[in-house]
Amino acid sequence: VIAIVLIGGYIVIQSIFRISINDKIKSYGQLRTIGATPKQIKRIVKREGRKLGSIGILIGTVLGVCGGFLLFPKGFNAVSYVATIILTLISSWIMVSVSIRKPIKIAAGISPIEAVRFTPAQKDIRSRKKNIKLNPVSMGIANFRRDRKKTVAIVASLSLGGIILLVVSSIVLLRSPEALARRFFPDGDYKIYLDSEMTEEKVMAAGNPLNEELKQEILSIDGVTDIIPSRQSLYATLKTDIYQSGGMCDMLTDQNYATVEAALTAGTMPKDSRSIVIDYNVLKQNEDMGVGSTVDFYFGEGQPPVSVTVSGLFDSNKTPSGHGKLALDGVLFFAPEALFHELHPEIASFDYSWSIVNDPKKTDYVGAELKNIVASHSNIALDEINTVIEYEEMTNSFAFGSMEVLSWLVFLFGVINLINTTLSNQIARKQENSILRSIGLTQKQLCKMNICEGLCYASFAILATLIVGLPASIFACRKMSVGAFAGNVVPYQFPVLEMGLFILVLFGMELILSVWTIRRQKKQSLIEQMRAME
Repeated sequence: VIAIVLIGGYIVIQSIFRISINDKIKSYGQLRTIGATPKQIKRIVKREGRKLGSIGILIGTVLGVCGGFLLFPKGFNAVSYVATIILTLISSWIMVSVSIRKPIKIAAGISPIEAVRFTPAQKDIRSRKKNIKLNPVSMGIANFRRDRKKTVAIVASLSLGGIILLVVSSIVLLRSPEALARRFFPDGDYKIYLDSEMTEEKVMAAGNPLNEELKQEILSIDGVTDIIPSRQSLYATLKTDIYQSGGMCDMLTDQNYATVEAALTAGTMPKDSRSIVIDYNVLKQNEDMGVGSTVDFYFGEGQPPVSVTVSGLFDSNKTPSGHGKLALDGVLFFAPEALFHELHPEIASFDYSWSIVNDPKKTDYVGAELKNIVASHSNIALDEINTVIEYEEMTNSFAFGSMEVLSWLVFLFGVINLINTTLSNQIARKQENSILRSIGLTQKQLCKMNICEGLCYASFAILATLIVGLPASIFACRKMSVGAFAGNVVPYQFPVLEMGLFILVLFGMELILSVWTIRRQKKQSLIEQMRAME
């Protein structure tokens, strides 16, 4: 981001100084005629650049510090701010100094004779076919194609921001907070689960609060249509001679067996009561575990371990579970039902979480009633889909919000570059347009010609954005979809709102710029425009 800002600033500052020098060429020539040396001209331009740069850097630094303090008041650190300010001042000063070097050389290299007759005309004029029909549209297109290097640079700077915006907006649209949250809430908008200071086995042994009485109480709520036991779980620990790993162990049931089997990355499903499958991420911290290895296994604390075999590894992204924003109690192991009963025969029900199926039209009412029920019982908690949605929205804003800002920032540099080019073209074509006006070109036709040239920039920028950005966004969304949705490829959605705004801003800006150019030309009469170039 810093590199892009510095490069963009370099281009903008250099363009502005080139335009300024073109305007003052005759003044520099007059100074040369009265004895000013090229070295003195360099000093004049350099002093002007440094003075303007100092003012701009000072204002920008003050605004940046104030903005940072307003946005992050709790994170204010004097030492960090001072260090950042010093680095900003140094980098900005270097950027300004480097940016004005070339314009300084141009100003110093102009001789008095060249300055008197100077016209900032376009270079590399190519021969044209004589049978081209001239009209405002064809002349606007000809002006657009006149300097190909400059045209390519402007279109590239405008489209680069659009490409970044298209890719980032497509990813944000793919990572819909609702879709990501729904993976944890496939049946309804609420879940009730065990939440106690005691361990799960102690709560269950004393009488699982997720019992028939609670079930009937929940089913009596208007809007609740069903209750699905989604997890039977206990906290488990695996030990080897070197490593130890602990986490939630879910019971393999008829409801989740097929899902777990589809999530296997290695090995097979358990064939007996002394076999388990574990999350493949466990192997990253426990190098001596793997398919076929024997480990000590036990639930809770103070229980003698039993030897079990790791029959397979699974991908936990394909078995979404857990509660709350971070889903810290997500499943880490799966074990057969027989192993649960063998180690804890005193527990009648291993229910750990229930999914509440509700009528979508009565979601708010159901949520309010469930909160009342949870408040009147101990050792249980309520998990809501809205909590996960809010967390995913926050994650998206942190992860991709800065990228969207970056895309608009790059686009802004392109706009500034286009404005600078338009101003320089206006200076370069002042005499040319005056001659065309003198032989019959009307003000309306001149306006059409300028608008046509501007629309060419906008159209080609949009075309380049779609040609490059669309395949890139489809590819990025495909890769992101596989990672976010457990290997499933979600259909691509085009960000209509964001790109519509981009196109509207681009064409609107071009139209405003063209109208402004014409109005500026109207301030001078035809005779005054022609005399100004003499």
